[in-house]
Amino acid sequence: MPKIVKQIILLLILTNVLSANYPEKPITFIVHSKPGSAIDITTRQLIKIAAKYTDATFLVENKTGGSGIIAMRDVLSKKADGYTILAVTKSFISTVLLTGGSVQMSDFHFLACLVIDPEVLITNRNAKVKTLDQIIADALEKEGHQKWLGPLVGGVDHLMAVKTWHLLGIKGEWIPFEGGSDALASLMGQHGTVYVGNPVDVKGRPNLMIAAVASEKRLKRFPNSPTFIEKGFDLQKDVLWRGYALKKGTNPTVTIFLDSLFQKISRDADWLAYVNNTSANPVYLGHKAFTDMVNGDQAEAIKYLNLAGILKNVKQTNNTSKTGVSAGMAIGFVFILLLLYFFKREWFKAEVVIGLLLISLSTYLYWLTLDFPQGELSKTAGPAAMPRLWIYGLILFSVILIVNTIREKVVSNLDNGRNLFQSVSLIGLMIAYLLIVGFIGYYISTTIFLISGAYLLGYRKHWIVFGSGLGFTLLSYLVFYKLLQVPLPLGIFE
Repeated sequence: MPKIVKQIILLLILTNVLSANYPEKPITFIVHSKPGSAIDITTRQLIKIAAKYTDATFLVENKTGGSGIIAMRDVLSKKADGYTILAVTKSFISTVLLTGGSVQMSDFHFLACLVIDPEVLITNRNAKVKTLDQIIADALEKEGHQKWLGPLVGGVDHLMAVKTWHLLGIKGEWIPFEGGSDALASLMGQHGTVYVGNPVDVKGRPNLMIAAVASEKRLKRFPNSPTFIEKGFDLQKDVLWRGYALKKGTNPTVTIFLDSLFQKISRDADWLAYVNNTSANPVYLGHKAFTDMVNGDQAEAIKYLNLAGILKNVKQTNNTSKTGVSAGMAIGFVFILLLLYFFKREWFKAEVVIGLLLISLSTYLYWLTLDFPQGELSKTAGPAAMPRLWIYGLILFSVILIVNTIREKVVSNLDNGRNLFQSVSLIGLMIAYLLIVGFIGYYISTTIFLISGAYLLGYRKHWIVFGSGLGFTLLSYLVFYKLLQVPLPLGIFE
């Protein structure tokens, strides 16, 4: 037997021996949302019931941000040893599709789906439009201006709305909110017509009702709410699911242990009571069935994201292409400066150079927003809208600075050696920034650029320089990454 084959067999035996003792340390469930969210509560209930069937120690760790991307990256950064489990929901599919492909659903081994929650249309029972028939009639009358409420452009509820419009032959406006509770509050105030959600969303809200249910049969807790099938529309398997996954490549011995545990939990009386009390359906879908469902939902998400005019605008770019574009912009920037120097020397002033530099930077940032979801469905505003408003403002400021400087009848202040050095240094810094931003990422390169630029311009109050640079970068992170959930390049940290 060849030596290499013996080594492979020995490695496999050793791996299985080590895995046979699993678990030897605490197992951590990674949850993408804050404590108190549906998946967080579900996971904490799961580990409570798991204690009946194993002596293993379980922990829950909340990794919020990026609509799940932060949690997914955290799991993928760990060893595939079964000690880190990802709590997954259907919303992850849209997140992966809309954020540029640094994480794929295929990176995970889907263990088990334990909860499915049918999608429903929710209306205000005190409004004029509250039944499915009334929703259709009102939508046709308003010719696409009926307001549908929910979180996140391109999210799972938005996709349900797009699919519903398509099958019902109507159009609407998707009005996104930061969270589902805000959208529900707006519906209770009759500021919209329909909320896309799940049955649990009407609990404790007597003014709300379910207009239609995407399931084969009527829900036991809502016997007066008709299904789409009853109304002649084939919407019966549209659900929000919750389950658990591992990093792909985890040893089969580990997956067998966890699969057996999840099966026991899925049959537990306390677990069944808990899930039923949330108006959801307890299920057990093993690895194959769960994976097939994820793949099917992903194919459908691509279809309706394209129909909504969102996914087709999300371009998959890599660091090489970003560097190529930034290098081209840097060359163009230098070319414009050379034209000014040789043909319009009187315009060649530090303020003009700074203005052109800011315009170049704004152009590059605008190009990056082409990777963001555009939200072209009706009047929906996508995540690209806010950063573009900032960019437009920066360009306007730069143009005003250039025009006002040119109007001043002053000899070029770049004839002064110090000013010439400053401007040339700024040009070099700008070129370096555009070349490295794709490799080391927006946040680090922007911080370096702002602090270095301030020192080149002569500022020496260190706390202001560093505070401004770090403050702007932190603001960018909070606005782009946390609030708008859009993917500025992370470079080597992706």
